[in-house]
Amino acid sequence: MDSFKEQIIKKENTSHDNMLRFLISFAAVALGFGVIMFTISAMAYLPLAIFIAGAIIYGAVHLMQNLNLEYEYIFTNGDLDIDKVIAARSRKHLITLKVNDATDIGEYKEGVSGGDKSVVLASAMNSELTDWYMDFKHAEYGETRLVFTPNDDMLRVIKTHLPRNIRNKVNIPDKPEEDFE
Repeated sequence: MDSFKEQIIKKENTSHDNMLRFLISFAAVALGFGVIMFTISAMAYLPLAIFIAGAIIYGAVHLMQNLNLEYEYIFTNGDLDIDKVIAARSRKHLITLKVNDATDIGEYKEGVSGGDKSVVLASAMNSELTDWYMDFKHAEYGETRLVFTPNDDMLRVIKTHLPRNIRNKVNIPDKPEEDFE
């Protein structure tokens, strides 16, 4: 029987993202104003300066939109594909892994050490959601740790394909609880 599950999770804005937005906005306004003031003081090429200032503002808006990220988890028959969706207009493939090659899995907490592993961060960065980590050996990256934010349905599907020795680390009911009203 084929297994397929798809989940899209939006990355929450962190204080780092907000600071970048502020710095990009400030730099764009300052550069645009500086170009126009320089042109006015030189008394030449005002239409060109307005065009350049507009291009700077457009570039800043484009950069700020690129901070809007979503992660798409696609599980198909034991393979987990993770893509990063940038500003809902472009997609970057992050990694594909075989879940049955996992060596460890668990809830991710700030103090959990990954050692010298490569880290693939595909987390929502939301304190209200539970982040999980999965360690595995990858052909391209070597020892790797994936930090992600799967929902309960995605965890159920992943759990069925994990090796027996780590399957019990995923403490989630096998079937979703149904609301009785």
